[in-house]
Amino acid sequence: MHKLMSGMNIENGSSIKDLSKPLSITLIMVCIYMFLYIERPWESIRYLQGIPIERFFAIATIIVAFLNGKLKVVSSPINRWVYGLLALHFLLAPFAFNPAYAVDQGIEYAKMVVLYMLMLAVADDEKKLKLLIKVFVFSMMFYMLHSLWEYYNGRVAWAMGISRMVGVDATSNDPNTFGGGVVLSLPFVYALLRSEAQSAYRKLYYVYFALAIICIVLTGSRSAFVAFVFLLILLGVAQTGRKRILFLFIALFSIAIIWTIMPEEKQERIRTLWDNNAGPENAHESAKGRLVGFEVSWKMFERKPFTGVGAGGKNFIGYRMENRIDDAGHESPSQAHNLYGEVLAEFGVFGAILFVGLVLTIYHYVFKVRSLLKSEMSMNYFPYLVSQAIIASLLLLLLLGLSGHNFYRPLWLWIAAWAGILVKITVKASSFSKSLRSVRPLGLARGAVIPPLGQRSSSLDFQCPGLRQLKVPPRQGAGHTSGVGDNAQ
Repeated sequence: MHKLMSGMNIENGSSIKDLSKPLSITLIMVCIYMFLYIERPWESIRYLQGIPIERFFAIATIIVAFLNGKLKVVSSPINRWVYGLLALHFLLAPFAFNPAYAVDQGIEYAKMVVLYMLMLAVADDEKKLKLLIKVFVFSMMFYMLHSLWEYYNGRVAWAMGISRMVGVDATSNDPNTFGGGVVLSLPFVYALLRSEAQSAYRKLYYVYFALAIICIVLTGSRSAFVAFVFLLILLGVAQTGRKRILFLFIALFSIAIIWTIMPEEKQERIRTLWDNNAGPENAHESAKGRLVGFEVSWKMFERKPFTGVGAGGKNFIGYRMENRIDDAGHESPSQAHNLYGEVLAEFGVFGAILFVGLVLTIYHYVFKVRSLLKSEMSMNYFPYLVSQAIIASLLLLLLLGLSGHNFYRPLWLWIAAWAGILVKITVKASSFSKSLRSVRPLGLARGAVIPPLGQRSSSLDFQCPGLRQLKVPPRQGAGHTSGVGDNAQ
């Protein structure tokens, strides 16, 4: 299969052009919406504040998708968990601390699910999947550059005794959320870098890595820094042979360099992870607050194990304060700061089952795709690299979930959609390969002897199930038989 595919010029990540369809208007609008969702110009640009840009564009995208037959549910093994979680928002709303809050949160989640549905509907080949991921990466790059510009113009957050870089928007601008988002994008940047043939794009991806490191350091986010180190180790372990040792050595050397040039106040912030004497006292209290958040969430789960307290942070905080979940004198009107506590407290046991199902299904199918592609394709083949990126991003989301309530981070559903697309195009490629193996001269039965070259006509008609007929001219040269093989064009 590898030799057949490489002969079709897809080994370095390019699609089979003959089988690729032109980009649809719906796909283009989905890409624009991804940029808007990340940059959020109605929050980041003062002159656009208050203008419902997202609502207008979302409605326009849905209308265009409907008119082009793209507003539909496309089969994916992950669908049941995504749509199950969406339904659960509304099924449990009547039992929530405040049903109106739960419905509002369900509507916000429904918007994310619509984008998930549209991604599956508009991307059905490698070229379109790569476009979606490129849009995600370059939107993040623009978002980082905009945030960095604002940082150097004085927009900072003072917290835990240090100045911290924040995102330029209002929704995901928290230093931990912003830093975590930057780290989560890096596996996909690595996939694009490894599969990219154009020098200009490769240089941009290297710039992205440098920009990401700067942003992670400036946020002073301990969770983002730990996740970044974890990612470097993960990428090193994913290598094979001597490359693994070399990559791990480079990763450790890079971490040492970053630590050396890191500002002293940021180093002090990171040291609080293991040194009780480092940093201000509130930095240590913040770390302990994650454990307290999970303990509080568990108490809520014990009180309402089947219905939860209701979707969204408002329900969590409202129930926490009204029912005095915290110990006396330690009341805190804050969210769980923990993914696992967030899911258990807000959705109960049914939400936990659906969430675990979502994670395991994504991992299961992507790992199967990765194993198949690893055995039959080059490791620089883009779908293989994307499968690695999805697994890495999934593990990073779970790691960051130890210190943050990130259930509503859109990347959960985006990687779910990309995993579904990856499964679809891998099945397509597998079917295409099987059909090529069954190619035979038109009119000959299976097992028939192909006549020698001199007794053949000037061209042979080949038939391939599901594909148009291909005219393949015979090879020149005595004793050389023609057909589909290692050097077939």
